[in-house]
Amino acid sequence: MASVNSIMEGKNNESFWPSYVDIMTTLFAITLVLFAVSFSRFKIKEKQLKSLVDEYENIITVYSAVGVIDSTTFFGYNDQYLKHLFTVDVQYQQKEYRVDRLMLDTYNKEAANAKRDSILEAGRLIQETLLGLEEAHIAHDNIKFLVVIEGQSSKVKFDGDDWRNNYTLSYLRAQFLNKFWKANGIDLSALPHCELIIAGSGEEGVPRIVPDDNLLQHNKQTWINEESRNQRFLIHIVPVIGNIDVTKAKIEYYKGGR
Repeated sequence: MASVNSIMEGKNNESFWPSYVDIMTTLFAITLVLFAVSFSRFKIKEKQLKSLVDEYENIITVYSAVGVIDSTTFFGYNDQYLKHLFTVDVQYQQKEYRVDRLMLDTYNKEAANAKRDSILEAGRLIQETLLGLEEAHIAHDNIKFLVVIEGQSSKVKFDGDDWRNNYTLSYLRAQFLNKFWKANGIDLSALPHCELIIAGSGEEGVPRIVPDDNLLQHNKQTWINEESRNQRFLIHIVPVIGNIDVTKAKIEYYKGGR
């Protein structure tokens, strides 16, 4: 009887170990397949997130580069109007649009020349900043810059006809500023990833200097003096982000692993 039991136990042991090995081999194969699938998905997700980070970093670099301009004496960021603006006070004589016809030219030629030097320095600063982004390959087909030269005019009456009025005058101020820059080697329109817009907002546009309306009733000359400060130009620098998608929907899409 003992020998029969020994024989049966031997047979059970012989059948148990092959089955155990088969199970472990199958589990190992399943684990290996799951690891391979998970690793592949992780690599895909890593690539997607890296692409998202690269796009985001490009956008941050662009805005940071424009922000550096604001640390100079020529530009500042306007929180109210969300614009990077030329901050040097430039005022034209009434009905004038050439850069050699500033209000300063009527009483202080030296100061007027210094003002024109500042205008040139601002143009060079824009050009050098955008060229730097070009050389660093930050500015490309999906990241460009819009530079707007916006002429403004005061509301001091000037309305001769369709051609002689404050709106045409404001455009001419922007146009001749660009000509002044070009004559001194500053040609923003020649930069491959910069679009230059010449515009005139006439008696509109923002920001504007708005004198107290009560002055018009009680002290007209003071009102004219204040309003005449709008006989100027503004320079806006606007980064234009094209086909770069760093949206909440895209981030959620990547987070979901789809």
